[in-house]
Amino acid sequence: MALTKVSTAVVDMSGSTGALEIAKGTTATRPATPSLGTLRANTTDHTMEVYNSTGWQALKEGGNAIILPLTVNFLVVAGGGGGGGLGGGGGAGGLQSSFGVNSSGRNTAALNNQTLVAGTAYNVTIGAAGNNGGYGPTFNGTNGGNSVFTGTTTITAIGGGFGSSYNRPPSAGGCGGGGSHVHYVPGAAGTAGQGYNGGNAVNGAPYSAAGGGGTGAVGNPYNGASGGTGGSGMQNAITGTNTYYGGGGGGGSYSSEGGSPVAGGLGGGGVGNNANYGGAGAANKGGGGGGGGYSGSTPSQGGVGGTGVIILRYPKSYAIAKTGSLISTTAIVGTDNVTICESGTGTITFS
Repeated sequence: MALTKVSTAVVDMSGSTGALEIAKGTTATRPATPSLGTLRANTTDHTMEVYNSTGWQALKEGGNAIILPLTVNFLVVAGGGGGGGLGGGGGAGGLQSSFGVNSSGRNTAALNNQTLVAGTAYNVTIGAAGNNGGYGPTFNGTNGGNSVFTGTTTITAIGGGFGSSYNRPPSAGGCGGGGSHVHYVPGAAGTAGQGYNGGNAVNGAPYSAAGGGGTGAVGNPYNGASGGTGGSGMQNAITGTNTYYGGGGGGGSYSSEGGSPVAGGLGGGGVGNNANYGGAGAANKGGGGGGGGYSGSTPSQGGVGGTGVIILRYPKSYAIAKTGSLISTTAIVGTDNVTICESGTGTITFS
């Protein structure tokens, strides 16, 4: 078909009724070799788009407002608690998500996706890792830090509780710390709707401790001479890949009593050791630190917890600007952007 070129103001389309209909189609049916300035309606993304030197770009209105609504799904995971010295595994950081169905039935009205406003700054804080505990009455671990995303509502995931250190009690948190074999046998409590309790230990021989609670399961009790494995985390596919988050740390034990190292829970829980330091929780998974062991001469410290993470999924016609110390990466998944906020605190603004 021949093209007809017209000069400015030759074609009058100023009528108050009717509309101009232009080419439209899916992302897959875009022209193979478009010219710069080609305009079309994308029926996959529900946007008007134009082809420029960087490829197809969604058109914007008024500089900021974009045709697509700004609907944001989130996964918020807190920092994991530290493992105990010669003691229990640390509890994982609590988990809150609007994406998918949580196995524990946690989806509530408060966890719906967020409808946000372009040009508005929203606060983000990534929970820090909990410190490890040592051996003795004054060397506790610490809880993991809370992770917070302030959208239309404030979503807070509670930091994981630290594991019991020999004769010191474990701490409650998003997921509870595991108990130890001396004095403080019971595991600590998790937070309802975010995580589970730490496991229970035995008072006395064979001196093995329990695993920390996970976001998907209670920490396991001691297993004979060996410590209990950490409670499992939960799976979430907000990044496009089904991934576990929030595994509890494994419990420590005595190698001289026949104890063996035990695994942390799926989702970044640290290894509970039988002779050396407990393993660290995985970064950006909110895993609890593993409990330290005892070789017969030197009791070992627990492992540090894993840092938290905040993951946001939103239409790819938007971009994010950051302030503060936030560190993040963004990738395209289907028709969405997925931004993983890995550390720090600050604000994000969509445009």
